[in-house]
Amino acid sequence: MSGGRKIRRALRGVLVGLGLAGLAAVCVFFVLLVKGKGSLQGVRNRFIKTRGSLPAAYYKEAEEDGGFSLTAGDRPYATAETEPAKHLLDTAVYSDTMPFDLYSRLHEISVNPVAVAAGCRNRGIITFRGNYLRDMSSFGTLKGPAKTLAKAWRVTTGRFLKDDGVNYWSGNGWTGQPLAVQWDEKLRRTMNLYPEAKAKETLVEIIYPGMDGKIRFLDMETGEATRDPINVGQTFKGTCSLHPNLPLLICGSGDSSTGPFGEQVSARYYIYSLHDGTKLYEFAANDPYAPRRWHGFDSSPIFAPEADNVICLGENGVVYTVRLNSRFDEETGEVEIRPDKTVRYIYDSKASHERYEASESDIGTGSESSPVVYGQYLWFGDNGGIFQCIDLNTMQPLWVQDLSEDINGSPVLEIAEDGSAYLYVGTTLKYHTGKYNTGIACVYKLNAANGAIVWRKPYEVHTVSGLAGGILSSGASGSGAASEYIYFAVSKAPSVDTGYIVALRKDNGKEAWHRNLSCDAWSSPCIMYGEDGAAKLLQCCGNGDVLLLDALTGEMISEISYGANIESTPVVFGNRAVVGLRSECIVGMEIE
Repeated sequence: MSGGRKIRRALRGVLVGLGLAGLAAVCVFFVLLVKGKGSLQGVRNRFIKTRGSLPAAYYKEAEEDGGFSLTAGDRPYATAETEPAKHLLDTAVYSDTMPFDLYSRLHEISVNPVAVAAGCRNRGIITFRGNYLRDMSSFGTLKGPAKTLAKAWRVTTGRFLKDDGVNYWSGNGWTGQPLAVQWDEKLRRTMNLYPEAKAKETLVEIIYPGMDGKIRFLDMETGEATRDPINVGQTFKGTCSLHPNLPLLICGSGDSSTGPFGEQVSARYYIYSLHDGTKLYEFAANDPYAPRRWHGFDSSPIFAPEADNVICLGENGVVYTVRLNSRFDEETGEVEIRPDKTVRYIYDSKASHERYEASESDIGTGSESSPVVYGQYLWFGDNGGIFQCIDLNTMQPLWVQDLSEDINGSPVLEIAEDGSAYLYVGTTLKYHTGKYNTGIACVYKLNAANGAIVWRKPYEVHTVSGLAGGILSSGASGSGAASEYIYFAVSKAPSVDTGYIVALRKDNGKEAWHRNLSCDAWSSPCIMYGEDGAAKLLQCCGNGDVLLLDALTGEMISEISYGANIESTPVVFGNRAVVGLRSECIVGMEIE
């Protein structure tokens, strides 16, 4: 072969190689562009690392509350920093259609979450994070060594058309925790359960609304259906709630749906009888009193049994209380309700206007996190970064704190032996981003008496269009051997596709341990305890991994993978766990 021919062949080889390399680069760029939501800024963001975990700031003076005792009946109060007028532009109260300048409830609400849990006929996880303090992330005790996670069963779900008429919600999303209930025997035998489920004395029933518009009922042990599903025809992203003593289920749809003629059907709350699956009531659709156009109801409601009310939050900017006038036949198990009083608390915050984004068509008032309650007081955060305490019997704010960023995770209320009370809650990065779409999201400890910040633990995180970084999880509050710690998952730190699981000291917010993840984690951690008191942590991840960790050290004990995004928070009952995936399935696991 002549020298010229060899050179030409070599040149062709170089050109082909360069062409293939260029094609690969274009493909990589295209993938990055998709992951960056079509934004060049989003592509660049993937190559930037943040500082990640930053030092905690502790404010000792914020713990001074004049000897406040929530259990003794002391009333929360505002400081100069948390005075409602400093943060709110306006508030309004409506009882049905009647506006009130000064409202006083005829049938007063008072909820003792500890007493409700102790006297609960329907044993198990009956609302998001188990109870109305949001501090029960598992039910029962781990038996045996509990050192291995094992796959047990899988159930196929589906998808649901979004309100744009083009895209779909699939599987189960955030917060998406199922309920797990061990029914009172007499009640179980009156329900529309399948015969084998009705006869099973050890039945633990999973109740799981999904994003395909159906509420499923499954045997936690086998994954077999326990009764016919309820086909609601609205998508459910959040977590439903079960009445502590009655077969009443309430669930809120997370998005509007497309009707048979292409019309938009508004999201709303639904109340069902679990005696026979009958829909008893629905409310909050296209609420004309709502200050926000967007209607979504991911928040997990609270039943106030003694007052016969249900308390619900909406992303439409309304806090609802509905008097149910429930009637229950102990012999037949039949239940009916005759709602007659819907009371609305509506507020307009300065932050919701100051943080308004030009790309959005709506303000940030409204809540998708689940509230906590004690006595007549309700604490909750919203999409605009406002956290407040209101009196349910006057529907007036007692204190308001500005946490600067979107509050997605639900608060945890901790009450000490002396009655002092504190809240733990995290934020996601939405408003205060730098040129690389990075900024600070925090976990906070607040004094429940007055909203003062006791400590803040900051994380520098990424955010991309539609996918905020920071803390979307709710805290898992430790007790016993883990009583000094509260656990969170942190997303998009230090890279866009990575995160952390952290154990924070409750006294000062410092990290006791910190575990790096190779993915996002929106799911909330669940803490469990063995017969020997040993504390373990279950964490689901955005890449489909499920981790079993030593809660005191963060050491990996066992790991399984489902290979698909898990946004939902699992339910844990004894040695079993259940969670839904975005890949259109629900899975059962055993901790052996």
